[in-house]
Amino acid sequence: MQNRVDINRATAADRGALRLNYSKLRLLILEAGDHILKFCHDVNIPVASHEAKYDNRVAKDIAAGVYNCIIIDGAYSNAGYDRILESVSNQPPFIPIIVIDGSLHYLRKGASESIASQDLSARRLETALFNADRLCKLNNRTAHLETELSAFIEEDPLTALPGRSKFRIKMAKAIEKAHSTKTTVSLIVLDLDSFKGLNESRGHDFGDEILKTVAKRLFRFAPDNAIVGRLGDDEFALLVSDDTFTGPSHSTVAVRLSHEIHKPYIVDGQKTEVSATIGIATLDDHDTPDGLLHKSISALYAAKRDKTRFMVYTQEDDIERRQQLRLAQDLPEAITSDQLRLHYQPIVRMSDQKVVGVEALVRWQHPKQGLLFPDRFIPLAESSGSIEGLTKWVLKASVEQGSRWLAKGERFSVSVNISALILHNPSFPDMVARMLNKTGFPAELLKLEITESAIISDVSRATDVVTRLHEMGVRVSIDDFGTGYTSLAYLRKLPVDEIKIDKSFVLNMRTIADDEVIVRTLLELAKNLGLSVVAEGVEDIETWHMLADLGCDVAQGYYMSRPIDVAAFDTWIKTQPWIQDLK
Repeated sequence: MQNRVDINRATAADRGALRLNYSKLRLLILEAGDHILKFCHDVNIPVASHEAKYDNRVAKDIAAGVYNCIIIDGAYSNAGYDRILESVSNQPPFIPIIVIDGSLHYLRKGASESIASQDLSARRLETALFNADRLCKLNNRTAHLETELSAFIEEDPLTALPGRSKFRIKMAKAIEKAHSTKTTVSLIVLDLDSFKGLNESRGHDFGDEILKTVAKRLFRFAPDNAIVGRLGDDEFALLVSDDTFTGPSHSTVAVRLSHEIHKPYIVDGQKTEVSATIGIATLDDHDTPDGLLHKSISALYAAKRDKTRFMVYTQEDDIERRQQLRLAQDLPEAITSDQLRLHYQPIVRMSDQKVVGVEALVRWQHPKQGLLFPDRFIPLAESSGSIEGLTKWVLKASVEQGSRWLAKGERFSVSVNISALILHNPSFPDMVARMLNKTGFPAELLKLEITESAIISDVSRATDVVTRLHEMGVRVSIDDFGTGYTSLAYLRKLPVDEIKIDKSFVLNMRTIADDEVIVRTLLELAKNLGLSVVAEGVEDIETWHMLADLGCDVAQGYYMSRPIDVAAFDTWIKTQPWIQDLK
């Protein structure tokens, strides 16, 4: 190993030199020590993961798109580094690699830049990151253009259907003819539900067979003069003249097509079912090909938003989609400019009516639209790439508030909801550990709430992340329990501390016998597995007494308090007017 300059410390000038927005940076550092890691922390460059060596686990994470930039320590000879350069810097999707103390060998292999440790500064590294990112985008854009160009010439190699560009050319010709002959034309766009999870759990070969079968079914379903295409990944399109369906309404066509797609698939002896969400739009006199496609995709997104099987385009849906797009664009600034707020809902132990914790629920104080609730912007954060920054903000604000309560002698657990995208990020436990260390908040008072669907979508990765959190002392709760598909095998395997019975069962348990039976069964299940239980949705004293009689541990709901800001909570905790009804 060569002699190297100490890069553990950065000057004040270094720390003030940074100008780039790193909210989307997912940086992997590969080094045997921690020189580079400490430097990045000193100059406030976020690090997604720090690994001592390149192995199969790291390779899988890189292939899965967990990271979008890599820094390696070239002072240590490592054959694995050559494999990284060959696999990610020379083929799409290109990932920039920066080498510290690396020889020309690494540059010849495809590294974006090599920096000697004695030359390393915040500005130097920032410039390298900026240039590497631009080169990466250029390479990816070039690869994308090459792919699009081939689409003009060739059919989609997997399904033998026209690709996106070729489909658009065919659609443009059909629309031009429809305008001249005053023919009515409709465009149907469909997207396979949860296909990514299926692809990852069953393998890409399995997924490819599903896509080929879908293409065949669409081709059989379509009239002779229709145009069928694959727009990309698991998205397909079907352009038809309305009269070719001999009069059925859009709803009838959508139901028939949905039924056709939903028929069982058998691949290599494995049986599975796939559903699709459908958007439909009809050609208007002023519509261009892009305009018609935009309308169909707007209808598709509206169907996904409303969790319906299909949707026919309306102008109102298009306006809603544009509003959602603007919200998604505003969200990164909201995270960094103090527009987010936390409200806290008390969690009460039923045996002695003691407040033992709170659930932290984020709100967005939008400068134009007022106070927005999570259902308006959490899905946008997940789809736009802002979920990591949002989660980090919520975690930080939650543990800081928990620490302030603790300093005043009020020991509350703080529950935070975690997205499936975050749960499957292997660097997430490291982020939690740094936050706890920085604030001094006890790990056992932090409770992370995850959904059953988040576990099922990637059991292996979820198990690894949950296990690491558990080993740190952080408690893990399964939220909305009873609405998903968690099996007893998963519950036994995962180091889970608690389940939260979904409020949909609790709300109606006084009037619907089946819901009362479900709540009773879930309480018995939890008891047998050694798990504590929180019942959500307790809105009246009668439900409280029913849960108490069933032996429920903890309750949460409007009967005790709605989610309120910290000032209102500090006032509420002193009086707790709800308790008067129990006396």
